[in-house]
Amino acid sequence: MKKQIFSILSTVGMSLLILFGVNKCVFPSNVVYAAGNLENGITIEDEYIIPDKFDWCTYYVLVATNNTGKDVEINADFSATDSKKSVVSLVHDRADAVKDGQKFILYGQFLNENIKGGATFSYDLNVAETDNCTYNMVDIDTSAKEKCIEVSATNYSEKDIQGVGVRTLFTKNGRAVAFDTVNIADVGYTFHGGSTNSQMIGLNASDYDNYIITYISAGFDTEQTF
Repeated sequence: MKKQIFSILSTVGMSLLILFGVNKCVFPSNVVYAAGNLENGITIEDEYIIPDKFDWCTYYVLVATNNTGKDVEINADFSATDSKKSVVSLVHDRADAVKDGQKFILYGQFLNENIKGGATFSYDLNVAETDNCTYNMVDIDTSAKEKCIEVSATNYSEKDIQGVGVRTLFTKNGRAVAFDTVNIADVGYTFHGGSTNSQMIGLNASDYDNYIITYISAGFDTEQTF
């Protein structure tokens, strides 16, 4: 399961992660697209609202594909607006390097105390071309470990790169039930050339039967050629 690992993958009756599931966009979702050709080339495949079962936070998750024809970096602002159209919470996410044609995940994490009474969620994307994508130099694989999933990443290049950002959306009968994100590296955010490392996901997930997993990989500067 290497470069196609973003596909929906089957799991066997595991009882895991922090979050309980709801259907896509249980709260009204006001989608805001940034202007510009690169922004318009980001295709949003699905949107999910996923509260955690401890009533602490809510995730607004986008599953998207880079159809810009370029390798890009993406900055995303996620807003929660109350019934009076006032912004009650603003959070940020970033994808340092997304390969042309790659499926990826962006998300906003909102504290529930800031969105009491429900909210409308929206996003704004700022997309720029990058030459710092190391996606082709990395492969990841997964294996079941008791009630969890072990995600292994290998840096096949000779250069140190940033840690591999892995994001996973868990589903049950087509409904989003959990979200998890990990960074795979050797020390801090550094992933050494030739190294293999792993992380566990789904440590506290609720029951699920499928998952979508994506990852991004970037170098440390834009002068590198990979």
